Amino acid sequence: MSKGFKADVNALDRASRRQLEHAVRVESHSRNLDSRTRGKVLGRGKFGKIIQDAVGPIIESMIGDMSKSMAKGHRSLGQGLEITRKNIADAEKAVENSFKKHHKSLKAEGVDLKPGQSVPDKKSLRNLYHRRVEERVDELDREGHGVGRHLNVTDQQLKDRLGTPSIQRRKLKDENGNWVLDENGDKVEVDELVRARHGYAQSEGKVDPLHGPDARSRLSPPDLYYDVDKGAPNRHKCDAHSTAFNDHESFMYADAYARSKIDPKRPGDQVFEFSPSDAYGPGGHAGRFRGFYIDPDEPMKGGEINYKESDFKDATIKAIYRPDGNGGHKLHTMFPQPAFKHNRSPDQGIPH
Repeated sequence: MSKGFKADVNALDRASRRQLEHAVRVESHSRNLDSRTRGKVLGRGKFGKIIQDAVGPIIESMIGDMSKSMAKGHRSLGQGLEITRKNIADAEKAVENSFKKHHKSLKAEGVDLKPGQSVPDKKSLRNLYHRRVEERVDELDREGHGVGRHLNVTDQQLKDRLGTPSIQRRKLKDENGNWVLDENGDKVEVDELVRARHGYAQSEGKVDPLHGPDARSRLSPPDLYYDVDKGAPNRHKCDAHSTAFNDHESFMYADAYARSKIDPKRPGDQVFEFSPSDAYGPGGHAGRFRGFYIDPDEPMKGGEINYKESDFKDATIKAIYRPDGNGGHKLHTMFPQPAFKHNRSPDQGIPH
């Protein structure tokens, strides 16, 4: 170590923990390779033994070497990375050599390897990845209502969240402020849409998606309109837009980004609003979301509610975390927020 250099102990500790986490992940994936790939994707018997013999010892050696390296302290971190790369390369080479040595046996097992193919193949890796995504989304579902209201919902459930436009009767006045009278001298009354924030339709009878997609067949008012989290007599609430993520992967990565912003030293709820590109990288991500709102110009059309699809250009994502009682935070809810300027009517008074 050069004179005058002072190590950042906290940074080294974090680096060491990342190294250990990486080693554990590799060990976990090796177990999945044995059981899932051998048992379900590429057959049993001789081929399974080939994979186990080729990869097993190398993975075990890798975990041991990594643990020894990290136990020596920060000076061995670079060596630990080299061990990681070397052991992975050795594992790939061992499998490749096993293919060449046992090619006839593999065919006998019903496995037809094409030039350039390796184990695990793309399909098995993709299946494993999707399983990991589903497991993480299940965990988030148990933390709060983000998954139940903004991911695992049908389009009809999103529409039902918006409720029915509120219509009120009012007496009509002319441009001079005088009452308009009918032929009998009575004041003329008209139906008028009740406006909410930003000129959108105010509505009532909103159905919480947490009741399930069959809520209307199981429940009747007023139970149908109660908030599942809060219970009666609290009616369910929803803003002008009812939105959701299109896929589990998008939801998972949005949570991962927002969660990285949590300050563990700050008590209470923590709320984050961010751009989709912050979570997913540069590019347009409007296709990751879906949603609806009631047309403010013509809320009812042909006796039916007139829905419009939300435009997610320049949208943001809002995530709310609450203390979990164990020193950490759980995801209370998370949803995409459309930009008003792209979901407006000239009569609403929303600026461009």
